[in-house]
Amino acid sequence: MRDARYSTLMSLSLRHLALIWRQVLAYLAVFALLGLSTPLVGTESTGLAGFLLYFAGQYWLFRALLQPRGLLQTTRIHFFAFVGLAIVLILPIIFGLAMLIMPGLFLVARWIAAPAFIVARGQGLFAATESSASAVRGNTARVAGAAVVLFLIVVAISGVLEAIGRALGWGDGIGALDLVEAHLLPLALLGLSTATYELLGPEDTAIEEIFG
Repeated sequence: MRDARYSTLMSLSLRHLALIWRQVLAYLAVFALLGLSTPLVGTESTGLAGFLLYFAGQYWLFRALLQPRGLLQTTRIHFFAFVGLAIVLILPIIFGLAMLIMPGLFLVARWIAAPAFIVARGQGLFAATESSASAVRGNTARVAGAAVVLFLIVVAISGVLEAIGRALGWGDGIGALDLVEAHLLPLALLGLSTATYELLGPEDTAIEEIFG
């Protein structure tokens, strides 16, 4: 069983996001523009577009990060498994977080690397969740702790953005700033997903000098 220190999980998660900062800014810019267009085209049109852009953008970011790290082991796109994973897992995670926070955190930690297993290795939906749970086993508390800290960082950043919005006199409702804030946590979890995959995933994906 492989082991990952909490500090390594946190630093590598943030470093992964820093490595693709240009792509992250482009991703956020798309949703900011989508928010600005909402008053013109309506929430139904932008809602559907946002749904499709979210999954396409997330898949693109995973590939943009995994490929240069030497972690992408398939050239095929497994987009439907990627979307299906989110649809299948979101309900038990939300239920676990709503009933008792710890079960939800446990599921988040155990399944955090599943998207990376799909994008990097082309695994199916259920094979990816099983691989993620197996990889994280023994490090669940550390991964869950990293997820909580990343959530708190996102809350702090959102608070700053909201303060800026109030200072600029931006109105209420779903706008550019709201959509940007909504995507901060998925981005943070993307960093943790790929970091967990790199540190705890298949042995042949390990990089000896993580910070080299």
